[in-house]
Amino acid sequence: MELRELTKREFDNYALNHPLGSFQQTSFWGRFMEGDIFHAYYVGGFVKEKIVGASLLLSYERKKEVRIFYAPRGFLIDYKNEELLKEFTEEVKKFIVEKHGVFLKIDPYILVRDRDSEGNIIDGGVYNDFVEVNLEHANFIKVDDRIQPKWLSRINLKDKTIDDIFNNFSSKARQTVRRNERLGFKVRDFDFNDIDNFIDIINKESKKYRTIVPTKTFYEDLKQTFDGNIKFIEVYFKKDEVISNIDKMIIDVNKEKEVRINNYHNSKMTAEYFIDKELEDEEEIKRLDNLKDYFSKCSDDVSMGIYMFITIGNEVVALNGGIVDEYNKLDASYTLHYEMIKYAIDNGYKYYNLYEIGDITDDNNKLKNSYNYKKNFGGEVVELVGEYDLVINPKYTNMARKYFPEYLGVKTIFK
Repeated sequence: MELRELTKREFDNYALNHPLGSFQQTSFWGRFMEGDIFHAYYVGGFVKEKIVGASLLLSYERKKEVRIFYAPRGFLIDYKNEELLKEFTEEVKKFIVEKHGVFLKIDPYILVRDRDSEGNIIDGGVYNDFVEVNLEHANFIKVDDRIQPKWLSRINLKDKTIDDIFNNFSSKARQTVRRNERLGFKVRDFDFNDIDNFIDIINKESKKYRTIVPTKTFYEDLKQTFDGNIKFIEVYFKKDEVISNIDKMIIDVNKEKEVRINNYHNSKMTAEYFIDKELEDEEEIKRLDNLKDYFSKCSDDVSMGIYMFITIGNEVVALNGGIVDEYNKLDASYTLHYEMIKYAIDNGYKYYNLYEIGDITDDNNKLKNSYNYKKNFGGEVVELVGEYDLVINPKYTNMARKYFPEYLGVKTIFK
């Protein structure tokens, strides 16, 4: 095997079509991470002029001529092929040594086993037990997961229509989406010039989950490097439209009441059934009147929340965002995700990634509420294989492991 440095275009041509590809194994992420501290390399392994594996390698110079390397969500390779993995690893190791590297961490974007939305292992599903064995044979050491999310919620969109996906939502999610449609909740592209509004939402979300708040420059750089592959989407309503829709809903309820009264007088239903339905309608009209009163006090055009999405390679990733506290009770986030799932299907993406949910096997999972919310969309729980270290110079291993969170930070930024 011959290892070569690739141009950004050569790397992306391979990475964006690889089944294990992610937004963090692209030249976009490499450019985003580059700066005064980091340097990005793109390498590919060739056998008879055919590329058989590749990876973005990020390097960090902790001390003069002492570099720590990281392949975020890499390598992009067939982990079933033990000999190929060993040979590629050895060539990458040589490359790293030439660049004064002493340590390499990887966290492959490959799941351990198939699980359903409840996290139950699917009988007969994928079970990639070979990955851990093959990585160990390539001299990688499995370590505790600190850097990247290991547990994700993801919807498989392959060969699915939006109706297929919607029918797999929980009953609560379906009812909420349809109710929001009737009210007139919609989504639109968020004007990035108003990024301070988005950051304000993130600041408030961070207080709930105790996450790091990225700076304005962080989002500006992300927007610039991923331009065309990043979307800021807001869910909103217009007051007049919502009030008009509520009026129509009240009219519909009253029409049903009139039909029922006629049927009752014509002896087409029992008195008990008639009274029960009348009481239900009275409660529904009261609820709609309260909603109308609530929305009448709102501004003319209201943004309820904003989310940021990376749209690249095989998937749409809902990285972070939130709903304004005042509108949390309206469950507008269901509308936002539903519309973005439609977008993903219409544009040929294979997965819709709701991102981190925490370790669902841990009773003390701090993201349990996030997981309980995300499973309403009927996706699959993805347990990734985790983090592995390749020790090149043992003298610097403790230093490398100690300072990894300092120069990555993705897990603490994106929830």
